[in-house]
Amino acid sequence: MGICYGQLDDFERVVIQSQLQMGWRPASIAAGLQRSRSTVTRELRRNGWKRSCESSAQSRRWGNGGYVARRAGQRARQAHRKPRVERKLVPGTPLWTEVRRYLHQRLSPFQIASTLSRMPEPVRISHETIYTALYAMPRGELRTELLRLLRRKRPQRGTRDPNRHQRPFVDGMTLIDERPTEVDERLVPGHWEGDLIKGRMNRSRVGTLVERTTLFLALVKLEDGRAETTANAFATILNRFQSPMRLTLTYDQGREMAQHRTLTEKSGVKVYFAHPHSPWERGINENTNGLVREYLPKGQDLSVYSQQQLDEIAMQLNARIRKSLGNKAPAELFLPKGDFDFVHFWQNPDKVKNVALES
Repeated sequence: MGICYGQLDDFERVVIQSQLQMGWRPASIAAGLQRSRSTVTRELRRNGWKRSCESSAQSRRWGNGGYVARRAGQRARQAHRKPRVERKLVPGTPLWTEVRRYLHQRLSPFQIASTLSRMPEPVRISHETIYTALYAMPRGELRTELLRLLRRKRPQRGTRDPNRHQRPFVDGMTLIDERPTEVDERLVPGHWEGDLIKGRMNRSRVGTLVERTTLFLALVKLEDGRAETTANAFATILNRFQSPMRLTLTYDQGREMAQHRTLTEKSGVKVYFAHPHSPWERGINENTNGLVREYLPKGQDLSVYSQQQLDEIAMQLNARIRKSLGNKAPAELFLPKGDFDFVHFWQNPDKVKNVALES
């Protein structure tokens, strides 16, 4: 017997037929092929083989008991093409319509599968099933439309000259090395990471704040790129939350955070700065910025969005299931109990525009 099991091939089937004609027994044929006896007997049984005492006169004359290698190979190939279990996700079904609706709401296949499993009438479906159904579609406009809704990986980054962009000096900054240990462990909420995403020609910008433990996101409208504007706007958004939920903020050494003392005075948040050219030190924020870009793509004028619209975008992201949170949504873990109803939100996504971020 071989170590790994594989389907019988055409050569082995010819050997089986010829050795049957020579009077060999199935056990002897299996030993010669180094196959399990049950593999050969199942092959014979499913293809109509009978013992000599039970077979027809023609089968006895040929000595093969009714087993023909050519027909057995054709049957095996047809059975291989036909799935044993009917596909659960098929275009035109109610489940397919539901999956398409969630795709248009920018959920990933994993988030769709987890969301469906938490509905009042749960549907058990794997995210791999969703990927398979999408990529198995015939080429055309519908397939192109749906595949565009999937998240794309970032393009490969080229080498960068570390001296090309010199970071401006931020007065009185405290480096990330002095940050409390509890921030690194991510056991207690209230510790944030911050950044900016910029629009067309770098003439507009939106602030992003991500809580490290719950992955809760807040977007901040910025009228301009001045440090004073950034500090005041960040403080306004952070003050929406209770004081235990706004403890520290980790930021890069961008000039927009030059007024970090003002931010600390107005919100009580202690600001720590990452090392230059070290985006991995704020990896949660960098990853979240990629998600935000689905709503605020590069090359777009970000000044047209109001703070209310940014709150609605943030709420869409905060209501998504996150695998790293044990299939919970950030809003479930961050907002006070009772302020967010997961099932109600996803059953009425068009009606629930925003959940108020009460302090």
